[in-house]
Amino acid sequence: MMRTTRNYRDLLARTDSALPYANDRLRLFVGAYLEYKAGAGHRPLAVLDIACGKKAVLHEFVSSDDAYHGCDYYGALDIEIGEYTSIDLNEERLSEKIRQDKFDVIFCGEILEHLFSPDALLDEAKRLMHEDSILVLSTPNLAYYVNSVLLLAGLSPLYLENSAEVKLGRRFKRLGQGHKTEGHIRLFTFGAMRDLLDLKGFDVMKITPTTTWDFLLDRLVCRISRSLAPNNVFVIRLKRAEARS
Repeated sequence: MMRTTRNYRDLLARTDSALPYANDRLRLFVGAYLEYKAGAGHRPLAVLDIACGKKAVLHEFVSSDDAYHGCDYYGALDIEIGEYTSIDLNEERLSEKIRQDKFDVIFCGEILEHLFSPDALLDEAKRLMHEDSILVLSTPNLAYYVNSVLLLAGLSPLYLENSAEVKLGRRFKRLGQGHKTEGHIRLFTFGAMRDLLDLKGFDVMKITPTTTWDFLLDRLVCRISRSLAPNNVFVIRLKRAEARS
C-alpha cells in the first residue's frame, strides 16, 4: 500500500479534521446512529469512527452506554475517548490494527476521496461488520452541478486536484486557484459511488443529498437531485449473501 500523500498530511496538520464543513453531514451521521440505536433496544452498541478528526466530534453524540472507537492519521487526539487507533489508511489494514470483532455502526465521512484504494477500505470495513451493522459514509460528488458549469467554461472542477501541491485550472482565487490541495486522489460521481458499493457487496438503505457550503441554490438542488448535489450521505449494510460468507 502507498503512504499517505504529503498534501493530505499537510491538510491534517492545518485542520482538526478532513471534514471542515461538517454541519449538515454531522446531523445526518448522528441521525443514522440514533435511528439504529432506537431499533437495537437496550443493548450497548459498538461504534467505529473512521477518520474521526482530532476532536472526534461524533463522539459527543454517542451515548455513554455505547463503546466508541475512533481512528485517524494523528498520533493522538485533543480529547479523551474510549478507544483510539492511529492508522495510515493508505498503508495499514484497519481490521489488523483494531482489535475488535464487529461493530454495529461505522462512520466513514469524507475519507474515500483521500485514498489510493477506496476499495480496500470498504473491504476492511466489511470485515468489521456483522449482518445487521450499518456503515454511514459520505464523499464529494464530482458531478456537482457547479462543476458542469466550470467545465463548460474551461475551468477545473471543484474537488478535483491536478497538482500534488496547489489547486490549478480554477483561474480565480475565489474558486481555489493557487490554494493548497487537500489530498483528493479518487473522486466519484453519484453513479460511480453506487456502482462501487454494489461491487463491494453492500445494499444501500438510504441516500441523502447534502451541501458542502451553505448556498441556497445548493440546498434547492439537494431537494431534487442526488446526481447533481455537492455531496451524498449513504447508509449501507452488507448484502445478505456477503453477511453469511
